[in-house]
Amino acid sequence: MATRGRHSGNRHHQHDREHDHDHEREHGIGLGELQADPEIRDNDLAEKTVEFIDSLRPHLNTLLLAAAGLLLAAVGWGLVSSQSAATRSQSWDAYLAGLSSGEVQSFDEVIRRYPGTPAAEWSRLVLADMALTEGTELLFSDKDRAPPRLQAAVDLYSSILGTRPSGMLAERATFGLAKARESLGQLDEARRGYAAVAAEFPTGALAQLAATHAAELGRESSRQWYDWFAAQKIAPPQQTPPASAGQPAAEPAAQPATEPQADEPQEKSQDKQE
Repeated sequence: MATRGRHSGNRHHQHDREHDHDHEREHGIGLGELQADPEIRDNDLAEKTVEFIDSLRPHLNTLLLAAAGLLLAAVGWGLVSSQSAATRSQSWDAYLAGLSSGEVQSFDEVIRRYPGTPAAEWSRLVLADMALTEGTELLFSDKDRAPPRLQAAVDLYSSILGTRPSGMLAERATFGLAKARESLGQLDEARRGYAAVAAEFPTGALAQLAATHAAELGRESSRQWYDWFAAQKIAPPQQTPPASAGQPAAEPAAQPATEPQADEPQEKSQDKQE
């Protein structure tokens, strides 16, 4: 049985070799030669490469145009990025110069020349703070002139928040808007603004102060005080115009009579005795 099995295996092996020889004769080259000769493999690779190039040839112009477009886009992006970096640097320099001078025109110039940059938004914040400070001071010196400056502050803060800022800029703009509305007597809007600062920026520098203001505006006593203050008429004192040439200056107002001194009755009694 074992001998018969070996003969059967030999017959199969011989049949496979005969099949390989037939394949070699059909294609004109041996499989061993294909495996051993690197030049043949290189020629096959070259033929496939040529075939691939021929398939791309009808689309070559389109591919070249696409490559050129990508190159131009890359170069353009590099130029834009470089110019943007230079613009940001110049905008911050202008902003710092404005802080040094403290002139309103300097911040207006930053906003005009560098729109959409962080320096422009911070310049807008500085202008809003200036308007708020001026309007608040006018409430206690020339009340009729205060509302326009306070409304200007509201508009500036609102324009900053309209750009959806983040971080410290958003915190300060939200707080400033609440304070401007409080100064205008818009207590409900102011309270919501303070509460938003405390809720959205819990670790910010203004969170605790904002929470305190929100709590105070919720008290009835605070609202009564604001109602009382709104009814007050506060105007700057009128100055006496200087006297014109040839006219005497206005006499000073008469002083109110003072109570007599303690020694005056004694002097009068002495006069009677004389």
